Amino acid sequence: MNVAEAIIGLFVFPGFLFLFIFGLLFQGINRKLIARLQGRYGPPVIQPFYDFLKLLGKENIVPRNANSFWFNLAPIIAVASVVTLMLYIPVGYVGPLSPVLSSGFGDLIVILYLFALPAIALIIGASASGSPYAAIGAQRELSMLISYEFPLAIAIFALAWRAGTFDIAEIFMKQPWTLGGPLNALGFLLIFLTALSVIPGKVGVGAFDIPEAKEELAGGPLVEYSGRNLALFELAHYMKMFVASAFVVALFLGAPLSPLLGLSGASAIFVDVLWFLFKVFIVIFFTVTLVAAVTARLKITQAVTFYWFVVDALAIVGLILIAVDHFFLSGVV
Repeated sequence: MNVAEAIIGLFVFPGFLFLFIFGLLFQGINRKLIARLQGRYGPPVIQPFYDFLKLLGKENIVPRNANSFWFNLAPIIAVASVVTLMLYIPVGYVGPLSPVLSSGFGDLIVILYLFALPAIALIIGASASGSPYAAIGAQRELSMLISYEFPLAIAIFALAWRAGTFDIAEIFMKQPWTLGGPLNALGFLLIFLTALSVIPGKVGVGAFDIPEAKEELAGGPLVEYSGRNLALFELAHYMKMFVASAFVVALFLGAPLSPLLGLSGASAIFVDVLWFLFKVFIVIFFTVTLVAAVTARLKITQAVTFYWFVVDALAIVGLILIAVDHFFLSGVV
């Protein structure tokens, strides 16, 4: 990859500009659908764009007791980590700029660490603000992070082990659903459900809107943020929703559409990207929109119990089924 391709990948597609547009657009659609499901009219689809621009024009206030360096750096870390994540994900096809970053080995391990960074940035920013409400929100965010990262790690390990690689582009093309018998497919279904279950916890919606909890913590980690810094944190949140869903699509629902239509070249890339965006929207609808519309917020202990005992069990059973199919039913010793 030359310098021009790297710059385009980072700032245009599939980097910052692509994420900015579709992260905010899908959030606008998400808010509209939630309102309709709850019998409300809802805001315009482009409302998140207005909100972002409005916040950029507001005064950026740093609390007197805050550590200004970390307070201002945290939202930048959050946005940068989410954009970097997107550079590792195939956007509907494997080819130029998709993915931008690929070592050929170990990509999934890097992605697992990068997924934790936005939450860690939020914890750092909250801790640096000097607010007791933010401190409680940071504690809850850390508890949630520890809870959902373990089942996600199991899901990633199961995929990488069965596919024989940690390269997400190779897994995207292989689609491990097809690498074994019925037990393998059932195991991957459980792993897929595990990955879907992690998304609402990562995004913090509905039952898992625990760290911010506006009714009791007034926004939790974000309570002291305003202006540009708040705009960046909100942007990172919307981008994270898109990237988390895109990651699940790339791992489990890759399947480009262009080969079935006999397309090639630029038309194939265009169709595959649109097909990818459609699948991302479907994942967001089931893991974010529906959860936000029909569930009430859990206690932090209930959410932790759900991930540690229910989602972890789902992931472990899925891994066991895949292993049984691999070692005992596929003739592999």
